[in-house]
Amino acid sequence: MNKELNWKEMSWKDVLKDITQNKETLNIPTNMPTQEHMKKAMQSYIEAINNKNPEAMHNLFADNVRGEDPIGTKPRLTTKGFKTETPKEDDVQYIPIKAELISPISTSYGNSAAMAFKLYMDVGGQVVTIDIIDVMKFDESGKIIEIMAHWGRENVTLINRWN
Repeated sequence: MNKELNWKEMSWKDVLKDITQNKETLNIPTNMPTQEHMKKAMQSYIEAINNKNPEAMHNLFADNVRGEDPIGTKPRLTTKGFKTETPKEDDVQYIPIKAELISPISTSYGNSAAMAFKLYMDVGGQVVTIDIIDVMKFDESGKIIEIMAHWGRENVTLINRWN
């Protein structure tokens, strides 16, 4: 499993000092990915969905990834990265069609970032959209080690059925 990062403890006061002093370099520990790297990785995740490029997506992840999609469902642990085949859960096949960012990607003083996006999917011939907020954690090499997808029934819209 990925080793735990050595975090610097920051207070709200430290964060406010960084913001109000308009520092070029924030008080973020150097043993973690930069804010720019996390944003780029999350943008690459969206692009991999849109380009239907599972290999590009696979390269974003560490060997062991934990995820809940959506939060509250059975956690998944994927070893040796994500598989490059069409995802399946039980007998329901779903195929991502496209993804659109809804707002800018947000980073943190830690090793995680969040993005709000709309995912269009074909679920057994039914086109649906899901408004999702993904929170992703990164290891010190910049690979994604955890995805927590925030969405519920109220975030799902049925679009149409393929005929």
